[in-house]
Amino acid sequence: MHKSKFRLVLKLLKLVKPLTPVMMCTVIMGTIGFLTAIFISIFGGYAILNVIGIDTGLTNKSIFIIVVTLAVTLSITKYLEQLSGHYIAFRLLADIRGKVFESLRRLAPAKLENKDKGNMISIITTDIELIEVFYAHTIAPVSIGILCSLFMVFFIGSFHHYLGIVAFLGYLIVGLVIPYFNTITGDKVGKEYRNKFGELNSFLLESLRGLKEIIQYGKGNQRREEIKNKSNELSAKNKKLKNLEGNIAAISDTVILSFGLIMLVTSLSLQKQGLLDFTGVIIATISMLGSFGPVVVLSALSNDLLQTLASAERVLGVIDEAPMVEEIVNKKDIQGKELKEAKISNVSFAYEDVT
Repeated sequence: MHKSKFRLVLKLLKLVKPLTPVMMCTVIMGTIGFLTAIFISIFGGYAILNVIGIDTGLTNKSIFIIVVTLAVTLSITKYLEQLSGHYIAFRLLADIRGKVFESLRRLAPAKLENKDKGNMISIITTDIELIEVFYAHTIAPVSIGILCSLFMVFFIGSFHHYLGIVAFLGYLIVGLVIPYFNTITGDKVGKEYRNKFGELNSFLLESLRGLKEIIQYGKGNQRREEIKNKSNELSAKNKKLKNLEGNIAAISDTVILSFGLIMLVTSLSLQKQGLLDFTGVIIATISMLGSFGPVVVLSALSNDLLQTLASAERVLGVIDEAPMVEEIVNKKDIQGKELKEAKISNVSFAYEDVT
């Protein structure tokens, strides 16, 4: 991650500090939810082993009770995760909107005179909305992915440490390497898409404001063609993002299936050496294939972050922008007699030399 992106993420994270307890609730509920979903598949594997006559130490009745309990737990934890995660997101979006409008009041009128009005509308509407992806679908999923992956590495590694190493490499590639590669390759496209979106908004707003002149001078067809061209440019950028998203999904699925096969081959090899029984082969393979959920979320999330970080950069740019004229506050008001007695001397004025 570039230094500028790292600083941007840190700025966004600072806004979450007051809601840390709620964020911890989201992470805990999300971790429990994913682990219960994973172990439903694992206990299903134990049930299949019982059916084919392999003693697992568990009866089908006890497995059924455990799976039902896990399913109920899954529904409760997922609800609480979504509730707390979106509470954080929308609470922070409201705070960010307040900061943006406060900044606009500081910047007006001098600093906003030359700004594209449509672009500013894009920033205070869709750009702020896109930041919701970071707060509701990034911070908690990253923490959940790390915790679930570590737990599953130790669980699979309990059958044999070689299997734990295979699981660790699989989670690392899907959850870190692929998203990092996607961010690097798609960062420029994400910025270009948000900028083109803002430009199109500005152009449409200018067209509406100048509709009378466009009709008067017969430029309707020309303006319509220009709008069409800008829309096509925006669609082209969006197509690039969608192609990138499809490629990443295909790569992630290929890696997941490959590591499932690697886990199966490795566990069978260990069985031949007498280091693992058949139950370990089946459960380790099912665990590997069924536990990529938390890290797949991170891989898919990197596509949304391409636009989210670009939008956050534009929004925080408005918040951090310094006004041309600083407002004087907490000073004594001059009025009445003091105002009449005010004198001005040795005052001069000149335009700035622009040559």
